[in-house]
Amino acid sequence: MFKHSIKVMTLILMAGLMVFSSCKKDDEEEAPPVIVLDGIYVTGAATAYAGYDAKAMMAITRNEVTQEDRASLYELYIPLKGGQPFSIAQKAGAVTTIYGPGAGWGIVAAPTNDEPKDGIIQRGSVEATANTFTVSADGMYHVVIDMDLMIAVTCQVHWGIIGAATPDGWGTSTVLMESAFNGTTMLWEINNMELHGGDWKFRYSNGWKIELDTNIDVGGGDKGVKVNTNFGGALDALVPGGDNMVNDAPGIYTIEFEYVLGSGYTATATKTGDLPLTDWTGVVCDGVGTGISADNPNAIVPDPSGWAWGNKLIADNAGVPTVAGDVYTWVWTSVILEAGEGFKVRTENGELPPVGGANFDAGYGDLDVANSSTHVVDAGGNLSVDLKDAYTITLVIDAADSDTKTITIIEG
Repeated sequence: MFKHSIKVMTLILMAGLMVFSSCKKDDEEEAPPVIVLDGIYVTGAATAYAGYDAKAMMAITRNEVTQEDRASLYELYIPLKGGQPFSIAQKAGAVTTIYGPGAGWGIVAAPTNDEPKDGIIQRGSVEATANTFTVSADGMYHVVIDMDLMIAVTCQVHWGIIGAATPDGWGTSTVLMESAFNGTTMLWEINNMELHGGDWKFRYSNGWKIELDTNIDVGGGDKGVKVNTNFGGALDALVPGGDNMVNDAPGIYTIEFEYVLGSGYTATATKTGDLPLTDWTGVVCDGVGTGISADNPNAIVPDPSGWAWGNKLIADNAGVPTVAGDVYTWVWTSVILEAGEGFKVRTENGELPPVGGANFDAGYGDLDVANSSTHVVDAGGNLSVDLKDAYTITLVIDAADSDTKTITIIEG
């Protein structure tokens, strides 16, 4: 009996030890490894993440030349710390390739007319190397790489809005106020801004695009690889290089443009008040373009404005409108127009009027086709005629109807 009891106790003790050992083994199991997705990342001390985080993964983007996705062109908007290193890393299965600056990498001293002017651009070749990229100051940056060309770009990002609906028209961006630097989320906004009826876009650092290459054949007769530095489309569906957004509810607005790392940009435009009627009294308008014939006695040849497009002709009455209530009318009488050439009417030199409103240029989209000559044709949004002759051009702006513009062109 005593021996049997000892045997039973021994069995219980062994079972307890087995249970204890099993629990200990479970407690000591290592955490599952972090899965890093295949892709191209921006990583390093300059970023909010030390390793590889899906929120810092670059995405395929549009080639501005074709406005279609290019399989080898990647971009990421990301806040970066000045003076700290970062790299572009490609993960492909078990293989990691770290890219850094190669030959010719450096600051772009003379950007093209369409490239950002208010942000430092760095551009050049990249290679597999331990050398790292840096930027000079904390802020938002646009990081771009083409994996076929092995060319990369970084550019400092200061967001603004531009377009006929905005205070400065298409001449220059209206700057959005930028929040304090943050590695994962930032905000740009403007309050109490007059947003008129018309089209507009978001763009950064006063530029439309950045070139990576200008010679490579991308098909369809197009050459070059460029990345968009603007967003269009719609407020709730922003698209790089997308169509102009149209404001059909003029007023006083608060506009917010928010960034979250891993999610990208979102935008809102909240109307907070109504616009006062624009007073166009005394505002000078001109016609400009290669369609304005140098045969006109009063033509200014060539156009001396920043457009430098063909010739310029001030409207009758020293360029200022006649006024009837809230309706303003400019007339160009018996203007000789060249066949097959384009022109527009605009506030003089495309500049902001001295009193109220916004600068503008008006083309075929504002033409009253039904009441105009059949010789007037669309030239890619510009006005044109298919017969050289003398025409009378009339521009009417109805301030009470959100500054709606109507152009008629008749023979004679």
